[in-house]
Amino acid sequence: MTRTRTLRLAAAALTAAAALTLTACGGSDGSGAKTSGKADTSATGGQEQGQEQGQSEDPGQTDAAQTASSAKNGKADKGTCTSANVKVEAKAVQSPINHMLLVVTNTSKAPCHAYNFPFVRFDADQATAGVVEESRPQAVTTLAPGKSAYAAVITSAADGSGGAGREAKKLAVSFQGKDGNGSIGDQVSVALPGGKVHVDDSARVTYWQSEQSAALTW
Repeated sequence: MTRTRTLRLAAAALTAAAALTLTACGGSDGSGAKTSGKADTSATGGQEQGQEQGQSEDPGQTDAAQTASSAKNGKADKGTCTSANVKVEAKAVQSPINHMLLVVTNTSKAPCHAYNFPFVRFDADQATAGVVEESRPQAVTTLAPGKSAYAAVITSAADGSGGAGREAKKLAVSFQGKDGNGSIGDQVSVALPGGKVHVDDSARVTYWQSEQSAALTW
């Protein structure tokens, strides 16, 4: 074997080794570009997609949308009846027995909604009176300026089933909002007819009604 042939064989072996090394590192796709570059592109694309998803779920944008929605709902709602825009009175009635009538009158210049039923508390009671669920009206009672809504208070059971009872001398009334989750506005102290009323553990109140007769049905 001549020296020239030996050198050629050595050069061919080095070339083959170099080709194997390139293939192990990612090789070539025939155009001279590394195929491993495709993995890098995938990673970048995933990152960009994550950023786009993050932007679409931006908490700030969500809050802004919720604020706009709340403002729209607030504008649609013409107002809620509270201690700030109504006058509250308690009146005695001859019939039915053991009943008292709550009257709220809209003193503002805009309509207001009397939602659900009033929270009624006698003296320093921890709990408010119960509610007559059957008295729920089909629609929310709305008061135009100067107009009134009514709720009956059944102060005690006629058959004595509510216990011995007591003479209450104080009455506090508060209002509910549209969602019905607790009271809104200030509590109103209301004078009792004759200064006192007999109440027992069965005391209940009706939902707000647009007519006095509807409230006293229960």
